[in-house]
Amino acid sequence: MRVMGRVVLVAAVLWAAAAAGRPCPSGSLSLVPDPVQDEAANFLAGRTCRTPAWRALQETADYQDYVASLETSWAEVEAKRLVPMRTWAAAELAEAGAATETLFYPFGGPDLLTALVLFPNAGTYVLQGLEFVGRTPVFEGESAAARVKPYTQSLLAALSDFFQKSYFITRNMNASLSDDKVDGVLPLLVFFLKRTNHDIASIRRCDLLEGGEVLESDYPGERTRFRRPYGVKIAFFAGGSARLRTLTYFSADFVDSVFRPETAFHRYLEALPFEAAFVKSASYLMHFKEFAQIRGLLLRKSRFILQDDTGIPYRYFTEKDWDIRLYGEYIKPVGDFSGVEQTDLKTAYADPARVRPLPFHLGYHWGTSKDAILFLRRKMNERP
Repeated sequence: MRVMGRVVLVAAVLWAAAAAGRPCPSGSLSLVPDPVQDEAANFLAGRTCRTPAWRALQETADYQDYVASLETSWAEVEAKRLVPMRTWAAAELAEAGAATETLFYPFGGPDLLTALVLFPNAGTYVLQGLEFVGRTPVFEGESAAARVKPYTQSLLAALSDFFQKSYFITRNMNASLSDDKVDGVLPLLVFFLKRTNHDIASIRRCDLLEGGEVLESDYPGERTRFRRPYGVKIAFFAGGSARLRTLTYFSADFVDSVFRPETAFHRYLEALPFEAAFVKSASYLMHFKEFAQIRGLLLRKSRFILQDDTGIPYRYFTEKDWDIRLYGEYIKPVGDFSGVEQTDLKTAYADPARVRPLPFHLGYHWGTSKDAILFLRRKMNERP
């Protein structure tokens, strides 16, 4: 069926509530979790499951070891990164946060957590990465308990770079998302939703029609890798809230030879009404001519852009068109990247009157914690 926005999602949730025998009083919406997907997400996130089969797996020594390791890593990330990031975003991104209903995060992969923390009030998040979607875990049969340890160890391995450095290293993540290990980025996405106290209402497959329209369907439970671009749409809500929100992740490529104006994914993004774009740890791809299409789309459509120095080069932002705020410290790109140093941005950062402090680390300079974050606000009230 064609997607019909929140009407389809709300109808599905109301049906689920009725099927569960829960009342939906007139004038209100009673949201209930998906009984299958939400339980799998609880298991991944170290939250107490409700069903006997999942509870039995949570009682194993292997799972208890996983939770202990997870809680230690999460507490460190919370204290060092998430708490100061929330405080900073509330003060520095107040206008953008209030105005952003849809956040677009290209090159973000499965990093939903940073998007949720920086833009906590958005109703729609759209992420893109090269990684395949995959599926949430399925533990069945006599070997179910034996699969807990290899699965949870692979999940921790997939998360380790993100916990330590704030971004996923593609080659390391792919090693953890293959074979009989964690299957794709979907487990990571629902993990982040659960760790930020959200419930999963539904998970749907997203395919794109020629004109850029989204075709939603039941998400398959078997191991399947579809041809790009394709995606997954997760409807979620905070516990006790009647507000249904959505995350859409697309497995897609932004190189110009693939991301052309006549393609379905390009047309989808041209029609997507996003207010803010967020870019970090993007391998400086938009510094190169081969990524001119996505760079141009962000410059045309964004009202706000929050990025580190790996995003759109500084030379594309003029003071005539953009209010520019600089945070942190600009230093030469790490050794993995050459030919992308920005002398104009270095000059801008040399003026202490223009630079504001950055109380958290985010990006490739995890060894020095010297990060450059730019917040750009379009001066025009309307987009061109």
